[in-house]
Amino acid sequence: MVVLPNLIVTEAEYLRVRRPGRGVRLNKAARQAVWRAITRYRDEESAAGCTDFAERAVIAACYLDQLAASGEARLADHVLVDEGQDLQPAHWMLIRALVAECANDIFIAEDGHQRIYGQKLVLSHFGIKTQGRSRRLTLNYRTTAENLKWATDILSGADYHDLDGDQDTVAGYRSARRGPAPRVLACAGLGEELDVTADTLRGWAEDDAAGSGAIAVLVRDRNQRDRVVAGLSERGVTARAVDRGAPSGSDPMVMTMHRAKGMEFTKVILFDVSASSIPAGLRNFEFSEEDQADAQLRERSLLYVAASRARDELVVTWSKADGQSPLLRAGGRDDGPAGQVGKDGQGVALGR
Repeated sequence: MVVLPNLIVTEAEYLRVRRPGRGVRLNKAARQAVWRAITRYRDEESAAGCTDFAERAVIAACYLDQLAASGEARLADHVLVDEGQDLQPAHWMLIRALVAECANDIFIAEDGHQRIYGQKLVLSHFGIKTQGRSRRLTLNYRTTAENLKWATDILSGADYHDLDGDQDTVAGYRSARRGPAPRVLACAGLGEELDVTADTLRGWAEDDAAGSGAIAVLVRDRNQRDRVVAGLSERGVTARAVDRGAPSGSDPMVMTMHRAKGMEFTKVILFDVSASSIPAGLRNFEFSEEDQADAQLRERSLLYVAASRARDELVVTWSKADGQSPLLRAGGRDDGPAGQVGKDGQGVALGR
């Protein structure tokens, strides 16, 4: 976020560079300590004959800029970017270097509410000028108004920004479809959550005997994914864990919320949306209030992404033993017994 975008290769350059938005101020001694770590990392890369993906993108961008400066044509006439909210500075530097600045040079689709990787940035810092040229898409064709309302409620009260640096909002978003209200089920513990999940999957299988719809159980991490697959098997329900590669087969899929990004399913169960499950990993960001707040924002976005994978039906379970996730309470979720339904309301829309 600092060294690569500024093309820093010496300690002197690092000691002088501005670090806006990094959360923790570093004095000279701290910067020198950071630079020693960076130097050691780069030395080990060199010894191993490798570079990481972000560095490779920046190296490629610099090479393309050098070719252009010598009169060579840029590689691309136009660049199309999807999921722009998750790209890092190195990616944007490479994208800028691929195409000459002109009308219709770069087309970007992004949704700041779905930023689950990386940190906030502004495109103008990388020579990509989008201010005054952006357009909001407000009509959702995938999910129902009821599921969309539930998902966007999760974002309530949070402060999101787009790649122009402007405040982003879901106001005015709408859905083209209607369906049943999401069900939010409070369970006594893990065992009951697995029972409820198994019963729900059996019911959905009976309703869809032709196997025309994809069904997914989404969890916070891989350990929980494997527990759910094993627990469902013990209850006579076959489900398959999905990690890398394209999903296949007709059995219900169990995957992490991160893995489900960019996918859609007819019916979705969000499993164990409890306080101990999501938000998760925030202790890794406790060294600054800014990083802690940004990590919280990404966790909220992750739950929003997971909920919006459901086209027709959405079921959410949580454990009374752990208490429901504070992200549900922030979204106005009902805290009731198993079978109670979350609040319904007007439909709004979201990006992919």
